[in-house]
Amino acid sequence: MTGFLARTTSASSPIAMADDVVSDIAPSLSFLRAPTSAPGSLPLAVAEIDSADTFDAVSTDAGDLVASGRAAKFLIDRRDPSALSPRFVNGNFLRDGVVPDEAKFHYPFGRVTFRIPESLDMFNAVTYFTLDKRYIAGTLRTYHLDGSQDPVYGLQFYPQDLIRERAVVEAVGAIKTRVGIGGARFAFVPTASQQTTAMVTGELAALGIEVLPIDRILGAIQYLPLNLGEAWGYLRVFPSDNNALTPSDIPVFDELPLDLSVVAGVLTRAVQDTNSHVNLKSKERRTPNAVLRNAGPDNPRLAPFADQPVHLVVGRDDFTLDRTTPEIIAAKLAERMGRPLIRLEWLPETELRSYDEIAAGTTREARGSAARYGSKAANLGFLAHRGVLGRVADVGSPSAERGYELVPRGFAVPLQAYRDFIEHPPNADVRSMIEAFVAAEQTGELSPQQRTERVDDIRSAIMAASFPPGALERVRSKLDEVLPDVEKVKVRSSANAEDIPDFDGAGLHDSYSANTTKRDRPMGPCLVEEDDADDGDVKRKVKPKSVGCAIKGVYASLWNKRAVEERSFARIDQDSVAMGLAIVPAYDAESDVAANAVVVTRVLNTDGVYGYSVSAQQGNNLVTNPNPGTYSEITIAAFISDDEPTSLTVTRFAKPTADAPERTEPVLPSERMLELVDLAKQVERAYCRATPGYYPDCDFAPAANDKDTALDLEVKVLEDGHLVYKQVREFGGR
Repeated sequence: MTGFLARTTSASSPIAMADDVVSDIAPSLSFLRAPTSAPGSLPLAVAEIDSADTFDAVSTDAGDLVASGRAAKFLIDRRDPSALSPRFVNGNFLRDGVVPDEAKFHYPFGRVTFRIPESLDMFNAVTYFTLDKRYIAGTLRTYHLDGSQDPVYGLQFYPQDLIRERAVVEAVGAIKTRVGIGGARFAFVPTASQQTTAMVTGELAALGIEVLPIDRILGAIQYLPLNLGEAWGYLRVFPSDNNALTPSDIPVFDELPLDLSVVAGVLTRAVQDTNSHVNLKSKERRTPNAVLRNAGPDNPRLAPFADQPVHLVVGRDDFTLDRTTPEIIAAKLAERMGRPLIRLEWLPETELRSYDEIAAGTTREARGSAARYGSKAANLGFLAHRGVLGRVADVGSPSAERGYELVPRGFAVPLQAYRDFIEHPPNADVRSMIEAFVAAEQTGELSPQQRTERVDDIRSAIMAASFPPGALERVRSKLDEVLPDVEKVKVRSSANAEDIPDFDGAGLHDSYSANTTKRDRPMGPCLVEEDDADDGDVKRKVKPKSVGCAIKGVYASLWNKRAVEERSFARIDQDSVAMGLAIVPAYDAESDVAANAVVVTRVLNTDGVYGYSVSAQQGNNLVTNPNPGTYSEITIAAFISDDEPTSLTVTRFAKPTADAPERTEPVLPSERMLELVDLAKQVERAYCRATPGYYPDCDFAPAANDKDTALDLEVKVLEDGHLVYKQVREFGGR
């Protein structure tokens, strides 16, 4: 699948390859020559693969929907259907010491090998986006299933490819006859829902080819790398106390905990949600993360290293563990923690502003208001802008087209209000506790237990503190202005230490529901209690459930243990952090929540597929913080441009509840999934234009897989069919 070539304006791209260059190259290629026993002598185009060694010689590390395995591209010329001439691409072919584009992509390979006359756009049209194909482009790649050392050779096509039924039989049959690997197991791997074989299963079976969908392959793979990398630390196999873990530990879990502290790396036995806060955070901080389905205290590869200093490498096809020393672990951590502190700058602001007020100027100005209100609140204003998702009154906007508001109404409370709260003279003890803690934390000498005790004390003190005169009254006045007659609201965090470059802060802070009719106590502290009700979005609740207590709860969450640890690991100056607020109506005020979805505007874990990653979960169980024993559906939406079809590939079906089996059908209909993708494209293009340096070509940004960062959008799908966009943030992982 990695041979698909998108449109590009680069002068060095294959689309600009001159005919005389092709003529110079082609005569030197003896591509009809059969493979030799010396892999280094293989040409660019190989007529057949006669052994596993030959496959290894022409294949490269796979870069598609499954991170492990090797892949060799192939191209079939169908201009004369009576004389098919498939050729394999030698992905390791060198010219002048480098791998040229014709060894990477189907189109330049076809220009050189078959002298195809089409432009890139025409080639894509007659190869991928039609049933009447002039060429067939695909990949032969390996999968190791159920722990077997012998691979399955999967024949597959790009997710957008419209190939189906008889064309599949023709293509995989032609390729299989050119593969002479004794005893090899072959399978057709459909990578999108339109690649059907229902009418030709008998013919495929007669050819010795089974059909294995991607979700079945992923379910049978014992090792799944989620974030490649290496780490030095102490291996903790199924630790009994997660709160005791440190950045020098590499824990092995049965199931990934949602409140995981900063650690050097992670292995889990259970499948992880790739779009969960914890996995996205692992990618952003570049700590290795993988699934090992037989992980546990008795695993023979793990048991000898339990509680020992180790060097972990999470690779594409496997992981390695080697012994190291405490001195090396300490040196590696010191290297990371020895970087200069990053001080976060923000601007004083006294006004509470609605998202519509934030959206009144340009999209760039809306994004810039993050310096006063924090990125979460500012980005809600950005989403509400008439040039992004807009309002129903904004003619031509997505909200106007649908007849309802895609972005909740509400308002932002500035960062300065938090600082005024902390510096309010009656709260002098709170400020003193924070100052003393920050000084101690930045020495790097606090133990996990000491850190826990001190931040617990800070949060308790904040919950008992008092508001400056008029502060709470201004919030209530803005509620009456912006959300009149709204009884249930959500007070969400909008810290200056979240949703910023290279640090999204996802899941570090708490949100709280509040009832606007409840008055705050004149005396006595607010309390935070565990919420036994499974409402999916708020894991804790404040008591009383008043606006003031909800605000205090969010302010206090700036000093959650995980938030502090993540900031320290990112070298953020703890003395420069502040908490803004994003206040919105309760999401289920108009209708119950039917599903939650997260769209990341890149295909995670690969550079070979263009498109987005979409996760969805039934009901109000979150994708970002799933309930124990559950996991979300993962779908790859592959596309290149708006005038070509988007394919949807479910790589894992959802498990909505711990005591129920995995679903066998998607959570959302394909029309709704495509709507989420189309809206995310509009948001990303607008974000690109409002954010200098995001990507050079904003029209092409949605399909670009070389962009430095992507967007992470959270959406609620209501029972009445409405979509509610909770937030958009920039995400730096891959």
